[in-house]
Amino acid sequence: MFDSLMRRSKVLYAISPLARVVVRKITTSSAYQSIVRRRIKAQITDHTVPINLIIETSSLCNAACLMCPYRSLKRARKIMDRPTWEKIIDRLKKERLLINKVFFSGMGEPLIDPDLLDRIKQVKDLGYYVKLYTNASWLKPEVSQKLIGLKVNEINISFNGTNKREYESIMKLDYDATLRNIESLLKIKTENHTHQPIIRISSVLLKQNEKNVKSHLDRWSKVVKSVGVSIAHEWGGTISAKTSHHFDKTRVFPCRSLWHTINIDSCGNFVICCRDYESNFVLGNIMTDSFAKIEKSPLLSKFRSLHLGYDQGKLPEMCKRCNFPYQEGVEWFLPRSSD
Repeated sequence: MFDSLMRRSKVLYAISPLARVVVRKITTSSAYQSIVRRRIKAQITDHTVPINLIIETSSLCNAACLMCPYRSLKRARKIMDRPTWEKIIDRLKKERLLINKVFFSGMGEPLIDPDLLDRIKQVKDLGYYVKLYTNASWLKPEVSQKLIGLKVNEINISFNGTNKREYESIMKLDYDATLRNIESLLKIKTENHTHQPIIRISSVLLKQNEKNVKSHLDRWSKVVKSVGVSIAHEWGGTISAKTSHHFDKTRVFPCRSLWHTINIDSCGNFVICCRDYESNFVLGNIMTDSFAKIEKSPLLSKFRSLHLGYDQGKLPEMCKRCNFPYQEGVEWFLPRSSD
């Protein structure tokens, strides 16, 4: 119930200027800011808090979304090779990390990876909760059937556009084909009488779709577990803002991801953040570095210290142009189930 309420609140915050004004009134109070700071201090010193592990097995994508920097990506576009993947599994077996969820995500479309289903199985066999992010364009019925058979816990589908015109102008994919794939997934899940995977739809609020966002919510909320709507991200300035809303960058809070998320790109690099799409800030590589070693990385410590300084002017450019440090510190109160 609480998780559902929080997701709805996040949507309301994204689509309603009035809601943002109310939130801003609350979060500018000294009492609120004191509470957030205590919350942050408690969480960053609590080593029993599980982390999220994001693995990019594919940095190849078949979409060309307006709000994504993929089109200008300069680093290698590839499928993660087998030795790199095997080293990830080997280290997970040996180190037995306390993991909240394993995300198959990144700059690419995971389903382009021909070994994805086998890789998901290996992670599930280790007992981890698996969440797959996909644009669903490759989510054919036979793939959906296998994902359900593997007991994947969640599938988050990026679907941007209320109708064919909006969708294809934003994502550059075939609207009808993707819609058939989603409908097939829902049908197969019903036929299998299973509660998993949880199906979620996520969308980014753009000028191209903001007028119809309410009908989008009405449509999908009837058939999936949740519908998320977020404000367009600038990706360090690479993507210009697509909405009239701008974050108040005078108040910053540390980004929880620096403490609670590990990111591995398709080359096996540990990167500082999922928003570091060019892998400019590398903490190490899975082939040579353990998870424990990465936790002690000087670069990671530097980022954490800068964020704990609550000084927008000193943050790296990637962080200055990110929406997370400016979301009123709310992320530090959210349950891990909302990740």
